[in-house]
Amino acid sequence: MTANKAPYFKKAITILIVIMAFFIFSCAKKELLKKPPEKKLVIDHFSEAESYWHQKEYDKALAAYDRYLKIFPSGGMARDALARKATIYYNRNQYEKALPLFLEVIDKYPLEERAEIHLLTAKTYFHLKRYPESRLSALRWLELYKYYPRKEEIFLLLGQNLKELNEYPRALYWWLKLLESPLIKGEQKGKVRSQILDLIYRSEEDELKQMAAYAKESDLVFPIYYQLALSLFKSDKLEEAREAAIMVARLAPEEEWVTKAKEVLKKIEERLKVRPNIVGCLLPLSGPFAIYGQEVLNGLELGLDIFHEGSEGLSSMELVIRDTEGDPKIAIEAIKELAEEERAIVTIGPLISKVAEGVVEKAQELGIPIITLSQSEGITEKGEMVFQNCLTPEDQIRALINKVMGEMGLKRFAILYPATPYGRYYMNKLWDKVESQGGEIAAIESYNPKDTDFATEIKKLVGLFYPRPESDMEEEEERELEEEEEEEELEEEPEPIIDFDAIFIPDSYERIALIAPQLAYYDVVGVTLLGTSLWYSPKLIETTGRYVRGAIFPSGFFPGSGYKGVDSFIDQYKANFGKEPGLLAAIGYDTIRIVKEIVKEKGEHIKTREDLRSALAGNKYFDSVTGPMVFDNKRRAKRNPLLLTVRGRHFLPMP
Repeated sequence: MTANKAPYFKKAITILIVIMAFFIFSCAKKELLKKPPEKKLVIDHFSEAESYWHQKEYDKALAAYDRYLKIFPSGGMARDALARKATIYYNRNQYEKALPLFLEVIDKYPLEERAEIHLLTAKTYFHLKRYPESRLSALRWLELYKYYPRKEEIFLLLGQNLKELNEYPRALYWWLKLLESPLIKGEQKGKVRSQILDLIYRSEEDELKQMAAYAKESDLVFPIYYQLALSLFKSDKLEEAREAAIMVARLAPEEEWVTKAKEVLKKIEERLKVRPNIVGCLLPLSGPFAIYGQEVLNGLELGLDIFHEGSEGLSSMELVIRDTEGDPKIAIEAIKELAEEERAIVTIGPLISKVAEGVVEKAQELGIPIITLSQSEGITEKGEMVFQNCLTPEDQIRALINKVMGEMGLKRFAILYPATPYGRYYMNKLWDKVESQGGEIAAIESYNPKDTDFATEIKKLVGLFYPRPESDMEEEEERELEEEEEEEELEEEPEPIIDFDAIFIPDSYERIALIAPQLAYYDVVGVTLLGTSLWYSPKLIETTGRYVRGAIFPSGFFPGSGYKGVDSFIDQYKANFGKEPGLLAAIGYDTIRIVKEIVKEKGEHIKTREDLRSALAGNKYFDSVTGPMVFDNKRRAKRNPLLLTVRGRHFLPMP
């Protein structure tokens, strides 16, 4: 019985396996019938997107491309889907969305299939104002796709990027290559030339010289040389300017450029007729500032005489003087006369800041060096023809603070200043300098420059003006004192609070003569008085002697300085004008001597205004009666002011 069951069991197992296999196959078949092949589905999505693309229904196209990429992100059409999306965003000016898609295509797919994408990527960078990346991308395009037919777009794009990066010569280089293409014709060619001319008109001397090298085989070299001639002319480099203008006048095929070049040549010849022995002078010799203008003129005239003896040719140097009357408009007309009619090689002045501002701009325009004596801050930034010779506020404050803080150890300062532009300017300068050196401004007060009584301002400085708060104990003691001393009517004034080491007063010696005694009256003693160069006058000691002992202030000129030539200058000044010279006379004297020294040394090499300008800017030290000085790289006279103090009845230099 048992033996017959085994074959039956095996047969049953076989039948069961067949039934299960049939069941599984049937289910799989049903599943295949329910879902179409994956490849066909994704191709349908891409085809749908392409259809929308061609119908210009871009929103629907974007959605369809997204569906395709979601289902099959690495499919055969993925590159095209990404590129289409990026291009839609690009055409809609949505460059922030386009860029990462372009970069993904470039990163993932072969070189030979991405030339168009690479081009659009470079353009996208440009639209996003990422000019360095756009430039590098365009250069990479040229390297990879040497035989691609759209180089003109790359040349144009490179020029646009370099223009935005202010690299005008390189921009011109690429736009010249664009003009060489036979595909650029007619109106398009005219637009490119206009862009190149715009570059030329924007460029400066060094850039124009580089452009000329790039354009030597092009007719655009003539506007480049014309513009270069103008630039050199404005810089008073007349010989170089003439060479550039002659090149245009002789070789330019277009009459327009020949005519323009001849006009420049005429101006150059006029300016080359400068008279090296004529020195212009602009000073206020009438009006409210006449007294100061006359003092400068005395120094100038004295300086002209000192080199006459034994100096052939220098005795013929002539000072042509124009009175500005302290009026900016008159001064501007005067500088034009000195430059164009008198043909002066240099002009000295103006003295007043409000006059100097406009005059130096006109001097720069006319190409004539000017040595202004005004204290205007930053005035030499008007142009390379502008020099400044004066004792500047910066020099005074620097010397003063370096001495009292660096050497004397003073750290806390009070400032009492007039409510005038001069007072406010020096107040701010000292405050900035003290804080930069680690010091402190403990008190500050201003006063009306017309006042003669400074009690209120002094009391405010030292805590005497406002009532002081008293403790309960002090009030009790006061009541007891009043009971004990009922007959006493007056109470003693409180002591001043002097929590500073020095007081800075930026005003004239006349005002100091009124302020210093009042400081002593209110027991503001034991502090150092500090001032500016306006303090220097023998009358200060005559009127205020003991109240200003120990005061320290800078001076641009001091008879006892020991500087070279001071004694001779003072003797000659007294002999010619019957009085002692002041700072303005000394500045005028030094300025004309500097000009004469340069002419004496350079001789025949000083033929043009540019020659003189270059010599002045040559960082040469001059021995002047106001101390050794040099024009720095901003063409400002730099000297170390002498610091004076009051000892007894005398001014003495600080050690």
